[in-house]
Amino acid sequence: MGPADRATLERALERILPGRDETLLLRAILHRGDEAREAWEDFQGRLPDLPSLFRTDTGNRKRLSPLLLESIRENGLDADAPLRTVIKTATLREQLRSDIYRRIGGDVFDALGRRGFEFVVIRGAALAETAYAAPFLRHAHDIDVVLMPERIRDAAAVVRELGFADAPPLDRAQGVDLRHGTELPVLLLSRLHRLPFYRGHLGDGGLRTRRVEGPGTGAMTVLDPVDALVHALGHASYSPTRSNLLWAVDAWMLIHGTPALEWSAVPARARDMRVELPLSVLLGYLARDLGAPVPPPILTELGAAHEGSGADGGLRRDVALFGARQSGGAHPELSGRPPLTPAQRLTLLRWELWPSRAYVSWVYDDPPAALLPLLYLVRPFSAALERIRWRLARLRNRWFRRPPVESPSG
Repeated sequence: MGPADRATLERALERILPGRDETLLLRAILHRGDEAREAWEDFQGRLPDLPSLFRTDTGNRKRLSPLLLESIRENGLDADAPLRTVIKTATLREQLRSDIYRRIGGDVFDALGRRGFEFVVIRGAALAETAYAAPFLRHAHDIDVVLMPERIRDAAAVVRELGFADAPPLDRAQGVDLRHGTELPVLLLSRLHRLPFYRGHLGDGGLRTRRVEGPGTGAMTVLDPVDALVHALGHASYSPTRSNLLWAVDAWMLIHGTPALEWSAVPARARDMRVELPLSVLLGYLARDLGAPVPPPILTELGAAHEGSGADGGLRRDVALFGARQSGGAHPELSGRPPLTPAQRLTLLRWELWPSRAYVSWVYDDPPAALLPLLYLVRPFSAALERIRWRLARLRNRWFRRPPVESPSG
Protein backbone atom coordinates (compact mmCIF):
# COMPACT_ATOMS: atom_id res chain seq x y z
CA MET A 1 0.00 0.00 0.00
CA GLY A 2 1.43 3.32 -1.07
CA PRO A 3 1.62 6.44 1.12
CA ALA A 4 -1.46 7.99 -0.52
CA ASP A 5 -3.59 4.88 -0.04
CA ARG A 6 -2.37 4.51 3.53
CA ALA A 7 -3.33 8.13 4.30
CA THR A 8 -6.76 7.57 2.75
CA LEU A 9 -7.31 4.41 4.78
CA GLU A 10 -6.30 6.13 8.00
CA ARG A 11 -8.69 9.01 7.30
CA ALA A 12 -11.52 6.61 6.48
CA LEU A 13 -11.01 4.63 9.68
CA GLU A 14 -11.21 7.85 11.68
CA ARG A 15 -14.94 7.42 11.22
CA ILE A 16 -14.90 5.09 14.21
CA LEU A 17 -13.36 7.72 16.52
CA PRO A 18 -15.18 10.16 18.81
CA GLY A 19 -15.38 13.80 17.78
CA ARG A 20 -14.09 16.82 19.67
CA ASP A 21 -17.10 17.28 21.96
CA GLU A 22 -17.18 13.59 22.79
CA THR A 23 -13.45 13.60 23.53
CA LEU A 24 -13.89 16.54 25.91
CA LEU A 25 -16.64 14.67 27.73
CA LEU A 26 -14.49 11.55 27.98
CA ARG A 27 -11.56 13.55 29.35
CA ALA A 28 -13.85 15.23 31.91
CA ILE A 29 -15.10 11.82 33.02
CA LEU A 30 -11.86 9.85 32.97
CA HIS A 31 -9.25 12.37 34.10
CA ARG A 32 -8.80 13.86 37.53
CA GLY A 33 -7.85 17.32 38.75
CA ASP A 34 -7.18 20.27 36.47
CA GLU A 35 -7.31 18.20 33.27
CA ALA A 36 -10.85 17.06 34.05
CA ARG A 37 -11.99 20.55 35.02
CA GLU A 38 -10.51 22.17 31.90
CA ALA A 39 -12.12 19.57 29.64
CA TRP A 40 -15.47 20.00 31.39
CA GLU A 41 -15.36 23.77 31.12
CA ASP A 42 -14.64 23.53 27.39
CA PHE A 43 -17.37 20.92 26.95
CA GLN A 44 -19.93 23.09 28.73
CA GLY A 45 -19.03 26.06 26.57
CA ARG A 46 -19.66 24.12 23.37
CA LEU A 47 -22.98 22.53 24.41
CA PRO A 48 -25.30 25.01 26.11
CA ASP A 49 -28.20 22.72 27.16
CA LEU A 50 -26.55 19.85 29.02
CA PRO A 51 -29.64 18.79 31.04
CA SER A 52 -31.46 18.09 27.77
CA LEU A 53 -28.47 16.21 26.38
CA PHE A 54 -28.35 13.83 29.34
CA ARG A 55 -32.14 13.62 29.67
CA THR A 56 -33.54 13.32 26.16
CA ASP A 57 -30.91 11.84 23.86
CA THR A 58 -31.18 8.28 22.55
CA GLY A 59 -29.66 6.94 25.76
CA ASN A 60 -26.00 7.25 24.79
CA ARG A 61 -25.12 10.07 27.19
CA LYS A 62 -27.46 8.95 29.97
CA ARG A 63 -25.42 5.77 30.15
CA LEU A 64 -22.42 7.88 31.17
CA SER A 65 -24.31 9.65 33.97
CA PRO A 66 -22.89 7.58 36.88
CA LEU A 67 -19.35 8.18 35.66
CA LEU A 68 -19.99 11.89 35.19
CA LEU A 69 -21.54 12.20 38.65
CA GLU A 70 -18.47 10.51 40.13
CA SER A 71 -16.21 12.98 38.34
CA ILE A 72 -18.36 15.96 39.40
CA ARG A 73 -17.97 14.93 43.01
CA GLU A 74 -14.27 14.02 42.87
CA ASN A 75 -13.09 16.90 40.68
CA GLY A 76 -15.47 19.61 41.79
CA LEU A 77 -16.82 20.11 38.28
CA ASP A 78 -19.12 23.08 37.89
CA ALA A 79 -22.63 21.69 37.34
CA ASP A 80 -25.82 23.64 37.98
CA ALA A 81 -28.82 22.28 39.87
CA PRO A 82 -30.87 21.14 36.82
CA LEU A 83 -27.95 19.14 35.44
CA ARG A 84 -27.16 17.60 38.83
CA THR A 85 -30.80 16.55 39.18
CA VAL A 86 -30.78 14.87 35.77
CA ILE A 87 -27.45 13.11 36.43
CA LYS A 88 -28.44 11.95 39.92
CA THR A 89 -31.77 10.62 38.66
CA ALA A 90 -30.10 8.71 35.83
CA THR A 91 -27.50 7.32 38.25
CA LEU A 92 -30.18 6.10 40.66
CA ARG A 93 -31.91 4.32 37.80
CA GLU A 94 -28.64 2.71 36.77
CA GLN A 95 -28.09 1.47 40.33
CA LEU A 96 -31.55 -0.08 40.45
CA ARG A 97 -31.15 -1.50 36.97
CA SER A 98 -27.72 -2.91 37.78
CA ASP A 99 -29.12 -4.86 40.72
CA ILE A 100 -31.73 -6.53 38.50
CA TYR A 101 -29.20 -7.07 35.70
CA ARG A 102 -26.68 -8.73 38.01
CA ARG A 103 -29.33 -10.95 39.61
CA ILE A 104 -30.51 -12.20 36.21
CA GLY A 105 -26.94 -12.72 35.03
CA GLY A 106 -26.05 -14.56 38.22
CA ASP A 107 -29.01 -16.91 37.74
CA VAL A 108 -27.92 -17.68 34.16
CA PHE A 109 -24.27 -18.24 35.08
CA ASP A 110 -25.15 -20.44 38.04
CA ALA A 111 -27.56 -22.55 35.96
CA LEU A 112 -25.00 -23.10 33.21
CA GLY A 113 -22.27 -23.83 35.73
CA ARG A 114 -24.34 -26.43 37.55
CA ARG A 115 -24.94 -28.25 34.24
CA GLY A 116 -21.21 -28.37 33.53
CA PHE A 117 -21.07 -25.92 30.61
CA GLU A 118 -17.75 -24.29 29.77
CA PHE A 119 -18.39 -20.63 28.94
CA VAL A 120 -16.78 -17.19 28.97
CA VAL A 121 -18.68 -14.04 29.97
CA ILE A 122 -17.71 -11.06 27.83
CA ARG A 123 -18.31 -7.34 27.40
CA GLY A 124 -20.51 -5.44 29.86
CA ALA A 125 -21.47 -8.33 32.11
CA ALA A 126 -17.79 -9.17 32.63
CA LEU A 127 -16.29 -5.68 32.67
CA ALA A 128 -18.80 -4.35 35.18
CA GLU A 129 -17.55 -6.95 37.67
CA THR A 130 -13.85 -6.69 36.93
CA ALA A 131 -12.82 -3.33 35.45
CA TYR A 132 -15.03 -0.78 37.24
CA ALA A 133 -15.02 0.42 40.84
CA ALA A 134 -18.71 -0.51 41.12
CA PRO A 135 -20.83 -2.57 38.71
CA PHE A 136 -23.52 0.11 38.25
CA LEU A 137 -20.91 2.45 36.72
CA ARG A 138 -20.90 0.34 33.57
CA HIS A 139 -24.23 0.32 31.74
CA ALA A 140 -24.86 -2.93 29.86
CA HIS A 141 -27.75 -3.62 27.54
CA ASP A 142 -27.40 -7.40 27.28
CA ILE A 143 -25.57 -10.39 28.77
CA ASP A 144 -23.09 -12.00 26.36
CA VAL A 145 -21.86 -15.56 26.92
CA VAL A 146 -19.49 -17.41 24.59
CA LEU A 147 -19.76 -21.21 24.41
CA MET A 148 -18.58 -24.02 22.21
CA PRO A 149 -20.78 -23.85 19.08
CA GLU A 150 -22.01 -27.40 19.49
CA ARG A 151 -23.13 -26.67 23.06
CA ILE A 152 -25.26 -23.61 22.35
CA ARG A 153 -28.48 -25.54 21.71
CA ASP A 154 -28.21 -27.40 25.02
CA ALA A 155 -27.27 -24.21 26.87
CA ALA A 156 -30.30 -22.46 25.39
CA ALA A 157 -32.54 -25.21 26.76
CA VAL A 158 -31.11 -24.61 30.24
CA VAL A 159 -31.72 -20.85 29.99
CA ARG A 160 -35.28 -21.42 28.78
CA GLU A 161 -35.91 -23.39 31.96
CA LEU A 162 -35.32 -20.10 33.81
CA GLY A 163 -38.27 -18.57 31.98
CA PHE A 164 -36.48 -16.97 29.04
CA ALA A 165 -38.20 -16.81 25.65
CA ASP A 166 -36.70 -16.98 22.16
CA ALA A 167 -36.10 -13.73 20.28
CA PRO A 168 -35.57 -13.37 16.50
CA PRO A 169 -32.41 -15.23 15.41
CA LEU A 170 -29.09 -13.42 15.30
CA ASP A 171 -27.53 -12.79 11.90
CA ARG A 172 -24.29 -14.30 10.62
CA ALA A 173 -24.81 -17.49 12.69
CA GLN A 174 -23.65 -15.79 15.87
CA GLY A 175 -25.74 -17.84 18.28
CA VAL A 176 -29.05 -17.61 20.15
CA ASP A 177 -30.87 -14.57 21.57
CA LEU A 178 -33.07 -15.30 24.61
CA ARG A 179 -35.16 -12.69 26.45
CA HIS A 180 -35.96 -12.42 30.14
CA GLY A 181 -39.40 -11.21 31.17
CA THR A 182 -37.84 -7.76 31.65
CA GLU A 183 -36.79 -7.85 27.96
CA LEU A 184 -33.12 -8.17 28.97
CA PRO A 185 -31.35 -10.16 26.21
CA VAL A 186 -29.05 -13.05 27.01
CA LEU A 187 -26.93 -13.86 23.97
CA LEU A 188 -25.39 -17.32 23.79
CA LEU A 189 -22.65 -16.77 21.23
CA SER A 190 -20.35 -19.04 19.26
CA ARG A 191 -17.56 -16.45 19.00
CA LEU A 192 -16.26 -13.21 20.48
CA HIS A 193 -16.83 -11.01 17.47
CA ARG A 194 -20.06 -10.38 15.61
CA LEU A 195 -18.14 -10.26 12.31
CA PRO A 196 -16.98 -13.81 11.56
CA PHE A 197 -13.82 -12.55 9.86
CA TYR A 198 -12.45 -11.56 13.26
CA ARG A 199 -11.37 -14.61 15.21
CA GLY A 200 -12.18 -15.61 18.77
CA HIS A 201 -13.76 -18.98 19.50
CA LEU A 202 -13.83 -20.82 22.78
CA GLY A 203 -12.72 -24.02 21.16
CA ASP A 204 -9.61 -22.72 19.39
CA GLY A 205 -7.54 -22.84 22.59
CA GLY A 206 -6.19 -19.35 22.04
CA LEU A 207 -8.35 -17.27 24.39
CA ARG A 208 -6.65 -15.93 27.50
CA THR A 209 -9.08 -16.21 30.40
CA ARG A 210 -9.23 -16.02 34.16
CA ARG A 211 -11.66 -16.98 36.93
CA VAL A 212 -13.24 -14.19 38.97
CA GLU A 213 -16.04 -13.81 41.46
CA GLY A 214 -19.35 -13.52 39.66
CA PRO A 215 -22.65 -11.87 40.51
CA GLY A 216 -24.16 -15.26 41.35
CA THR A 217 -23.14 -17.82 43.94
CA GLY A 218 -19.97 -18.95 42.19
CA ALA A 219 -17.03 -17.84 40.07
CA MET A 220 -17.22 -17.09 36.37
CA THR A 221 -14.70 -17.15 33.54
CA VAL A 222 -13.87 -13.88 31.79
CA LEU A 223 -11.22 -12.73 29.34
CA ASP A 224 -7.92 -11.68 30.85
CA PRO A 225 -7.11 -7.93 30.58
CA VAL A 226 -5.14 -8.27 27.32
CA ASP A 227 -7.82 -10.21 25.46
CA ALA A 228 -10.55 -8.08 27.03
CA LEU A 229 -8.84 -4.91 25.74
CA VAL A 230 -8.28 -6.30 22.24
CA HIS A 231 -11.85 -7.57 22.10
CA ALA A 232 -13.39 -4.31 23.37
CA LEU A 233 -11.58 -2.29 20.72
CA GLY A 234 -12.16 -4.84 17.97
CA HIS A 235 -15.89 -4.90 18.72
CA ALA A 236 -16.06 -1.10 18.70
CA SER A 237 -14.54 -1.01 15.22
CA TYR A 238 -17.64 -2.48 13.56
CA SER A 239 -20.51 -1.86 15.99
CA PRO A 240 -22.73 1.23 15.58
CA THR A 241 -23.16 1.22 19.37
CA ARG A 242 -19.63 2.62 19.58
CA SER A 243 -21.32 6.03 19.53
CA ASN A 244 -22.23 5.48 23.21
CA LEU A 245 -18.47 5.85 23.98
CA LEU A 246 -18.49 2.92 26.44
CA TRP A 247 -15.74 1.22 24.45
CA ALA A 248 -13.35 4.08 25.26
CA VAL A 249 -14.26 3.96 28.95
CA ASP A 250 -13.85 0.17 28.98
CA ALA A 251 -10.40 0.42 27.43
CA TRP A 252 -9.39 3.18 29.85
CA MET A 253 -10.55 1.17 32.85
CA LEU A 254 -8.76 -1.94 31.66
CA ILE A 255 -5.52 -0.06 31.05
CA HIS A 256 -5.55 1.89 34.31
CA GLY A 257 -6.92 -0.99 36.35
CA THR A 258 -4.12 -3.32 35.24
CA PRO A 259 -0.78 -1.65 36.10
CA ALA A 260 1.09 -4.76 35.00
CA LEU A 261 -0.80 -5.12 31.72
CA GLU A 262 1.20 -7.34 29.38
CA TRP A 263 1.50 -4.81 26.57
CA SER A 264 3.98 -6.94 24.66
CA ALA A 265 1.21 -9.51 24.08
CA VAL A 266 -1.25 -7.01 22.58
CA PRO A 267 0.07 -6.95 18.96
CA ALA A 268 0.21 -10.74 18.83
CA ARG A 269 -3.31 -11.09 20.20
CA ALA A 270 -4.53 -8.48 17.72
CA ARG A 271 -2.97 -10.47 14.88
CA ASP A 272 -4.50 -13.70 16.21
CA MET A 273 -7.95 -12.07 16.19
CA ARG A 274 -7.14 -10.28 12.90
CA VAL A 275 -8.13 -6.87 14.36
CA GLU A 276 -4.72 -5.19 14.24
CA LEU A 277 -5.78 -2.66 11.59
CA PRO A 278 -8.70 -1.07 13.53
CA LEU A 279 -6.87 -1.63 16.81
CA SER A 280 -4.02 0.60 15.68
CA VAL A 281 -6.52 3.42 15.04
CA LEU A 282 -8.41 3.04 18.32
CA LEU A 283 -5.36 2.63 20.54
CA GLY A 284 -3.78 5.61 18.80
CA TYR A 285 -6.82 7.70 19.70
CA LEU A 286 -6.68 6.56 23.34
CA ALA A 287 -3.02 7.55 23.58
CA ARG A 288 -3.14 10.78 21.55
CA ASP A 289 -6.52 12.28 22.49
CA LEU A 290 -7.25 10.80 25.90
CA GLY A 291 -3.71 10.48 27.20
CA ALA A 292 -3.85 6.76 27.95
CA PRO A 293 -0.42 5.29 28.78
CA VAL A 294 -0.03 3.15 25.67
CA PRO A 295 3.64 2.33 25.02
CA PRO A 296 4.77 3.99 21.75
CA PRO A 297 6.47 0.80 20.45
CA ILE A 298 3.11 -0.98 20.61
CA LEU A 299 1.52 1.72 18.47
CA THR A 300 4.41 1.52 16.02
CA GLU A 301 4.07 -2.25 15.72
CA LEU A 302 0.32 -2.08 15.23
CA GLY A 303 0.70 0.82 12.79
CA ALA A 304 2.56 -1.50 10.45
CA ALA A 305 -0.83 -3.12 9.76
CA HIS A 306 -1.62 -0.19 7.46
CA GLU A 307 1.15 -1.37 5.14
CA GLY A 308 -0.81 -4.55 4.43
CA SER A 309 -1.00 -7.96 6.05
CA GLY A 310 0.39 -10.37 3.52
CA ALA A 311 -1.81 -12.02 0.93
CA ASP A 312 -5.05 -11.05 2.68
CA GLY A 313 -4.14 -7.38 3.16
CA GLY A 314 -6.93 -6.27 0.82
CA LEU A 315 -9.45 -8.39 2.70
CA ARG A 316 -8.42 -6.91 6.06
CA ARG A 317 -8.64 -3.41 4.64
CA ASP A 318 -12.09 -3.99 3.19
CA VAL A 319 -13.45 -5.61 6.36
CA ALA A 320 -12.12 -2.71 8.43
CA LEU A 321 -13.79 -0.23 6.05
CA PHE A 322 -17.02 -2.21 6.24
CA GLY A 323 -16.88 -1.87 10.02
CA ALA A 324 -16.28 1.86 9.77
CA ARG A 325 -19.36 2.23 7.58
CA GLN A 326 -21.58 0.57 10.18
CA SER A 327 -22.36 3.84 11.90
CA GLY A 328 -24.80 4.55 9.12
CA GLY A 329 -24.59 8.24 9.84
CA ALA A 330 -25.92 7.77 13.37
CA HIS A 331 -22.75 8.80 15.15
CA PRO A 332 -23.43 12.29 16.53
CA GLU A 333 -20.20 13.90 15.38
CA LEU A 334 -19.32 12.34 12.04
CA SER A 335 -20.53 15.43 10.19
CA GLY A 336 -18.03 17.64 11.99
CA ARG A 337 -14.92 15.91 10.67
CA PRO A 338 -12.65 17.61 8.12
CA PRO A 339 -13.71 16.71 4.56
CA LEU A 340 -11.80 14.19 2.53
CA THR A 341 -9.95 15.36 -0.54
CA PRO A 342 -11.45 14.52 -3.95
CA ALA A 343 -8.67 11.98 -4.53
CA GLN A 344 -9.39 10.30 -1.21
CA ARG A 345 -13.10 10.15 -1.98
CA LEU A 346 -12.38 8.48 -5.31
CA THR A 347 -10.10 5.94 -3.64
CA LEU A 348 -12.73 5.09 -1.04
CA LEU A 349 -15.39 4.80 -3.72
CA ARG A 350 -13.14 2.44 -5.65
CA TRP A 351 -12.58 0.29 -2.56
CA GLU A 352 -16.31 0.23 -1.83
CA LEU A 353 -17.49 -0.60 -5.34
CA TRP A 354 -14.58 -2.84 -6.35
CA PRO A 355 -13.26 -4.42 -3.14
CA SER A 356 -10.81 -7.27 -3.11
CA ARG A 357 -11.91 -10.60 -4.50
CA ALA A 358 -11.32 -12.18 -1.09
CA TYR A 359 -13.74 -9.68 0.47
CA VAL A 360 -16.47 -10.38 -2.09
CA SER A 361 -16.03 -14.10 -1.46
CA TRP A 362 -16.29 -13.50 2.30
CA VAL A 363 -19.41 -11.32 2.05
CA TYR A 364 -21.24 -13.73 -0.25
CA ASP A 365 -20.13 -16.97 1.45
CA ASP A 366 -17.65 -18.23 -1.15
CA PRO A 367 -19.79 -18.13 -4.30
CA PRO A 368 -18.76 -20.02 -7.45
CA ALA A 369 -16.00 -18.25 -9.32
CA ALA A 370 -18.31 -17.80 -12.31
CA LEU A 371 -20.62 -15.58 -10.22
CA LEU A 372 -17.93 -13.14 -9.12
CA PRO A 373 -18.21 -10.86 -12.20
CA LEU A 374 -21.97 -10.60 -11.65
CA LEU A 375 -21.46 -9.76 -7.96
CA TYR A 376 -19.08 -6.96 -8.89
CA LEU A 377 -21.67 -5.63 -11.33
CA VAL A 378 -24.33 -5.36 -8.61
CA ARG A 379 -21.99 -3.75 -6.08
CA PRO A 380 -22.86 -0.17 -7.19
CA PHE A 381 -26.57 -0.88 -6.73
CA SER A 382 -26.16 -2.49 -3.31
CA ALA A 383 -23.93 0.39 -2.21
CA ALA A 384 -26.52 2.93 -3.39
CA LEU A 385 -29.29 1.13 -1.51
CA GLU A 386 -27.10 1.01 1.58
CA ARG A 387 -26.51 4.76 1.44
CA ILE A 388 -30.23 5.43 1.02
CA ARG A 389 -30.94 3.27 4.03
CA TRP A 390 -28.33 5.14 6.10
CA ARG A 391 -29.79 8.51 5.11
CA LEU A 392 -33.26 7.35 6.10
CA ALA A 393 -31.85 6.06 9.40
CA ARG A 394 -30.18 9.41 10.02
CA LEU A 395 -33.45 11.24 9.40
CA ARG A 396 -35.35 8.83 11.61
CA ASN A 397 -32.79 9.25 14.40
CA ARG A 398 -33.04 13.03 14.09
CA TRP A 399 -36.84 13.11 14.07
CA PHE A 400 -37.61 10.33 16.53
CA ARG A 401 -34.30 10.12 18.47
CA ARG A 402 -33.94 6.40 17.99
CA PRO A 403 -30.76 4.35 18.55
CA PRO A 404 -28.48 3.56 15.60
CA VAL A 405 -29.24 0.76 13.17
CA GLU A 406 -26.55 -1.67 12.05
CA SER A 407 -26.29 -2.35 8.36
CA PRO A 408 -26.48 -6.10 7.56
CA SER A 409 -24.98 -5.75 4.11
CA GLY A 410 -21.36 -5.75 3.01
